Amino acid sequence: CYALGALEMFDGLYDFDKITMTIFQPRKHNISTFEMEKAELLKWAENELAPKAELAFKGEGEMQSGKHCQFCKLKNVCRKRAEDNLALAKMEFANPASLDNEDIAEILPKLDLLISWANDIKAYALNQATDGYPIPGYKLVEGRSVRKFSDESAVSQAVIEAGYDPYEKKLLTITAMTKLLGKKTFNDLLGGLIIKPSGKPTLVPIDDSRQEMNLAKLEFKED
Repeated sequence: CYALGALEMFDGLYDFDKITMTIFQPRKHNISTFEMEKAELLKWAENELAPKAELAFKGEGEMQSGKHCQFCKLKNVCRKRAEDNLALAKMEFANPASLDNEDIAEILPKLDLLISWANDIKAYALNQATDGYPIPGYKLVEGRSVRKFSDESAVSQAVIEAGYDPYEKKLLTITAMTKLLGKKTFNDLLGGLIIKPSGKPTLVPIDDSRQEMNLAKLEFKED
């Protein structure tokens, strides 16, 4: 769709037959590029995009749930999304007594969407209740809270007058220290004292761009 918008804007100004589309995802450290003929893009818009967009405007067509649901205003009350996520609980496995790794591999790709949907439902239900629309079988109660000082200045003064030091000294974080010293001075003084520990193991799909962990190395560290 973005490519079509750019084509509509610049097609009359420039003469080109191919269109290159690039998506930059800085948080994923990913740059994806795809190239296609202009005629092919226009054909897709006419035969695929336009008919489906027309159905969507009419409220017709087959609904599809997925990661894109996060952008939908009706994601919390969408019945199709609920049906697809609840279907996970109805999955049938060869051995109902226990799950093997093949079963786990089938479940894992669905969990993020399921958890996201469950959290959306819980947040929506809470908002409904706090807005005065009760959820049958549920009630609002006060959650746990943590004690805190009502006046920190008064607390500090009282403790000092009693002969105690109410404060503790803590080393600044790397970010705060860098801001205090400046990047150059920070690197000169502390560059050799910075380490980056290995991150905790995280299970990701096999096509993830990150390098696979060395289990033997991990076990050696734990020993």
